[in-house]
Amino acid sequence: MYGDPHHLKTTNIWQDVATFVLQNPNIPTFCMGDLNNIMHQNEKSGPTPANATRIQNFCCLVKNCGFFDLGYSDPVYTWTNKRFTTNPTFQRLDRCLANAEWCTAFPRTAVFHLPMSTATTPPS
Repeated sequence: MYGDPHHLKTTNIWQDVATFVLQNPNIPTFCMGDLNNIMHQNEKSGPTPANATRIQNFCCLVKNCGFFDLGYSDPVYTWTNKRFTTNPTFQRLDRCLANAEWCTAFPRTAVFHLPMSTATTPPS
């Protein structure tokens, strides 16, 4: 899945996902991709704060679909704006979500973020 980077069609995209989930109850469902949203303030590092309203709306959309964030191992951030001469922004925009049926059917599912290159690694 690819979320709207401009946040104009996010609700429409998630309505389609919710329709699929509601029409297919009891089917293990997995949703993965660049969702272009974060679920927590700490999933963003940069000069501007995370948009709390957008976070709340996204979390509601995910919850309404009955999805759980499957978490991850390794680097927190999956995206950067690459503005390294100023103050870059880093965010966790990629994630894997699944419903309870997926988690029951595939209890050992593990998500690993691949590291960004050294040039894009945020300062410690």
